[in-house]
Amino acid sequence: MDGTLLDSIDSWHNLGKYYLLQSGIIPPDNLNEIIDSMSMMESAVYFKETFKIDLSAEEIIEGIKKLISDKYKYTLKLKPYVKEYLQKLKDENVIMCVATATPVKLAEAAFERNGIMKYFSFVVSCDEVGVGKSKPDVFYLAANKLNADPSEIAVYDDADFALITAKEAGFYTVGVYEEIFKDKRKNIEKISDMYIESFKELL
Repeated sequence: MDGTLLDSIDSWHNLGKYYLLQSGIIPPDNLNEIIDSMSMMESAVYFKETFKIDLSAEEIIEGIKKLISDKYKYTLKLKPYVKEYLQKLKDENVIMCVATATPVKLAEAAFERNGIMKYFSFVVSCDEVGVGKSKPDVFYLAANKLNADPSEIAVYDDADFALITAKEAGFYTVGVYEEIFKDKRKNIEKISDMYIESFKELL
């Protein structure tokens, strides 16, 4: 979802940093590299253990959610041609779902406001399986709910670690360009069965 359907990567990119700073903690320079592939729960546990934060992981997650939730409810927009492409797939009777590292309620709030919730059978979050997209659990959960084999499913993602996971788990992979991962583009193109800069290419 983030960086693939929603133009939301910038909002997340420094969220961990902002959370630590408001907690009076100076974050390490490579914080984003450390937590990029983690679920929200994994990030919260990392924050708690590494920075000795005297809160439960659940309380840390609630603090992070407060920082980001208004963006999902009120401001985040779709990436270009997303709605047109989803409509095309729906017209072709393609069954769709979303597997995201973001909490389901936030995802659904952004989808409803942008008018695309109707295209998806369901939304699943990494929080439901306890690990991020560096493990295949959330993709397998989606496949089970779709009642389909991974070989019958295309996974669209902008992040290299998620595409590697999906590919190794037997899914067809579509890499989607995202500015924040531009330095990894060549690697992402190699990983992906198909690579696009914009959904306009698939219309």
